[in-house]
Amino acid sequence: MQEVIEITAPFFGLIFLGTFLKKINFLNEEKTTFLSRFAFYVLMPVMLFSNIAKTSFDGSFDFKFIVKYEFATVLIILLFLLFGLLLKKDLPKSTIMGLNAAYPNYGYIGIPMCIIAFGVEASLPLGLILLADTIVLLSITSFFISFSERKKTYIEIVKNLITRIVSQPLLIAVCLGMVFSQLNVKPTFTVNKFVEMIASSAAPVALIALGASIKFKFQKSENIELFFISLGKLIVHPFLLISIFLFFPSGKSVWVQTAVLCSCLPIAANVFVLAQFYGHFQKQSANAIVLSTVISTFTVPSTLYIIFLLNF
Repeated sequence: MQEVIEITAPFFGLIFLGTFLKKINFLNEEKTTFLSRFAFYVLMPVMLFSNIAKTSFDGSFDFKFIVKYEFATVLIILLFLLFGLLLKKDLPKSTIMGLNAAYPNYGYIGIPMCIIAFGVEASLPLGLILLADTIVLLSITSFFISFSERKKTYIEIVKNLITRIVSQPLLIAVCLGMVFSQLNVKPTFTVNKFVEMIASSAAPVALIALGASIKFKFQKSENIELFFISLGKLIVHPFLLISIFLFFPSGKSVWVQTAVLCSCLPIAANVFVLAQFYGHFQKQSANAIVLSTVISTFTVPSTLYIIFLLNF
C-alpha cells in the first residue's frame, strides 16, 4: 500500500494545490483557463509523443485487448444512457450522462500516472486505448445526439465526427509517436532534451490547472444523478474491466494494468466541453467532473492497490 500512496499522493497533492491557489486568488479564471489550454494542447501531447516514440511496436499490437477494453466502454455508456432514460431525461441528456460514466481523464491524470506507475512500457497500450476510446466515445455520442435531434444530414454528421476526431491534440501526438517509433527516428541530443523538459512539466501544470478549475457548487436535485455517475465512472467501470480480463486473460500484464487504471480515473474535462458543444447536461457534467475528481482521491489508490494485488 505504501507504494500506491507514493505514486498517487503527489498527483492529488498537486490537484489540491491548484484548488488552494485558486482559493487565495493566486490563480483566477483567466489564468486557470490558460494553464488548462497550455497543458492540453502543448504539454500533454509532447509528453505522450515522447514516450510512445521511444517504444518499440514490433509485434506489440493486440487487437483483442482493444476489443475487450472498448466492449466495457460501450457497455458503460449504454447502461447509463438507459439509466438517464429511466430518470425521464431525453436522449441527448441521457447520452451525455453515459459519456460522463465512460470517459476517463486521460489527459491530466491518466497519462502521467500510468507511466509513473508502470513505466514507459505503459505508453503503447495507453496510446492505443486513448486512440480507440476517443473514436468510440465521440462516435457513439455524435450518433445518438444527432439521431435524436435530426438537425443535420448524415453526411454532415460524419464530417463533423471526423473533424472532431482528427483535431484532438492527444490523438495527433499518439499517431506521430507511432510514426517516429516505426521509422526509428532518433532526434539529436538538444532536441531530445528540449522535448524531455516540456514533457516533464506536463503533469504538474495539468494537475494544478485541474485543481484550480474545481468549483464546489451542487444542487440537491442533482445529488442522485451525480452520485450514480461517479459510482459508474470510479467503481463500476474498473470492476467491469477487471471482470473481463479475469475471465478472458491477456498475456500482457502491463497492458491490462494500464487499462484498469485508466478505467478508474475520474471524468475527463472533455466531457464538459462536449456537453457545451451539444448544449445538453452542461452544469451537471461540470459538477460530476468535480465530484468524481474529489472522490477519486480515495478510489484511485484503492484500485491501484487491487491492480498490484491481482498481478494480472
